[in-house]
Amino acid sequence: MTVFANGLEVACKAQGNKVIANFPDVCFTPPENPATPPGVPVPYPSFGFDSDTDGGTSTVKIGGKTITQKNQSYYTKTSGTEAGCAAKKGVITSKNTGKEYAVAWSSNVKADGEPVNRMSDLSTNNHASPIGNAPPHPKVAKADLDEGEDPNCLIGEYDDIKTKCANAKPPGEAHHIVPDKAFRTGSRDQAETGATTISRTFGTKTKNVKERKKGAPSLGEGMCICLSKSQHEKVHKKERDELSKLGKSLKKGLTTAQKKATIEARKAEGTWGTADMGKIVQKSKDSLDAVEQDKNGNPTADCIKKARAAVNQQTRGIKGTGRTSGPLVSEAGVAKMLA
Repeated sequence: MTVFANGLEVACKAQGNKVIANFPDVCFTPPENPATPPGVPVPYPSFGFDSDTDGGTSTVKIGGKTITQKNQSYYTKTSGTEAGCAAKKGVITSKNTGKEYAVAWSSNVKADGEPVNRMSDLSTNNHASPIGNAPPHPKVAKADLDEGEDPNCLIGEYDDIKTKCANAKPPGEAHHIVPDKAFRTGSRDQAETGATTISRTFGTKTKNVKERKKGAPSLGEGMCICLSKSQHEKVHKKERDELSKLGKSLKKGLTTAQKKATIEARKAEGTWGTADMGKIVQKSKDSLDAVEQDKNGNPTADCIKKARAAVNQQTRGIKGTGRTSGPLVSEAGVAKMLA
């Protein structure tokens, strides 16, 4: 997890901010006496990394580790100036590989009462407190690419939006538009492990099989839309009903014995609880029609259109057979899915 402030990655010991090639960091470099008594002044690029953070927050933390604060936090060391090791070292601070200090910060995001330092905020390297030997230089890290997205139309991969959706006002639930079961040969618990091969029992034998169809998104990658709890329940009901008709429909007028025989025959050929992947995707998208707008008119028709387009993009190229049922499909069904 990456934590942002004002759309910029927060600098802290657990994250990935870095100072890259802060230049020039001029240090005196051998040879020294007698030819050049203090050494030769050489400009070096200076580097620093979040993992060396110290002097930060004591109570508010990210990943269990301290956060960089205004004017008081620092990297315990920098690198790149090791060769500038003549007696004088830095021309200003008389240091090489000295500390890095944050000298710019957020104007409105604080931790432990002090502003936090972020990606692109200036810092100075090679300190012998409080003066730096190198000029101010921005930190490099991640920007929050989702900043500015419509909070009333959260669409994206499950792992990317589930927390945002749960923390929305009002809170929602991330709905897999195409159910993950359509792609996988095993249970959700097995999918959550991230294993590519799983164990399945068919009758009296146990086999190792691929966990999902080739090219299919993982559970965490599946395209989702944020819905309220009641919206989610209604969509799921429509989706289950429609997919069940696809994979488990029977001719009318069959006797109980005929139904049983037909089901067993279709299990043997792998067509019970499965259907064409294109039809599954289409029915899943159509189930979004069951979403009733909330009192604020969300999700809008445009939002549903975007959700459909996102599914089209993700499922393009996924062909063959998919699963329509909650219960696991037969060995022949698995074979058809993985073909």
